[in-house]
Amino acid sequence: MLANMLGAKGRELPAGTFIMTGGITEAIAVAAGDNITVRYQHLGSVSMRFTSSSQR
Repeated sequence: MLANMLGAKGRELPAGTFIMTGGITEAIAVAAGDNITVRYQHLGSVSMRFTSSSQR
């Protein structure tokens, strides 16, 4: 839907674009080796470890 709306305006959505729906914070850059934890009040938390494709 978003890609179609942008296309109608002559714009494009590049492959691999990260889209945050409802995000209230700015997206941050991450790199291999980074560990990120997100905590949600009353819901809990989720942690992610980022690796390079050669580390899979």
